[in-house]
Amino acid sequence: MKLRTSILAGGLALLLAGPALADITVLPGTAPGALDPVTLDAGPLDFFIDGTVGPSNTALTFTGAENLSVQGQKIVAATGTFNFLLFSLVNPTLTFTGAEFNLNAAANGTTSIFAYDQFGNGFGGVYALKAAGNNFFNVAAANGQHIQSIVVMSSAALDDIAQIRLGGVQALVPEPATWAMMILGFGGVGGLVRLRRRVQALA
Repeated sequence: MKLRTSILAGGLALLLAGPALADITVLPGTAPGALDPVTLDAGPLDFFIDGTVGPSNTALTFTGAENLSVQGQKIVAATGTFNFLLFSLVNPTLTFTGAEFNLNAAANGTTSIFAYDQFGNGFGGVYALKAAGNNFFNVAAANGQHIQSIVVMSSAALDDIAQIRLGGVQALVPEPATWAMMILGFGGVGGLVRLRRRVQALA
């Protein structure tokens, strides 16, 4: 009877514990709050650029479709311009809640910017770019959402990306539905252990 009650209670908790209302916005302009500057590592020419952010020096990486390098605190391409960049934290269990960066375009055009959450859902769209820099964008997560990566795919050739900042770096916290599943699983395992002991005692 206790096992049946535990399973029913776990099932009810699972039904009631839907995912939290989640949202990520990508907007032109600087971020409204304070974010931590990203420090770029001027390593050898590669498709990857390493960096760190925050007081804990959390590692992150930038991935391009061509060889990238660092000039000061700007990411540039070996060929002069680039059109693709992905950035994310190295530790897959960590996420962030805010970002800001400045795209310097070689000519007027558009860019696609998408932020991806812990479930692989993309948030963003297509935005106008003007030549000669000052194309700031900010990404913000709300309502318990987490950002795991940001992708920039630009139809306008980019000279560089600079003034990169991140905020709210934190460990990924399971959704209420995930907690309910875990509780239900632990309850089921506990019930099976008790049932097995009872059967062994009767044998």
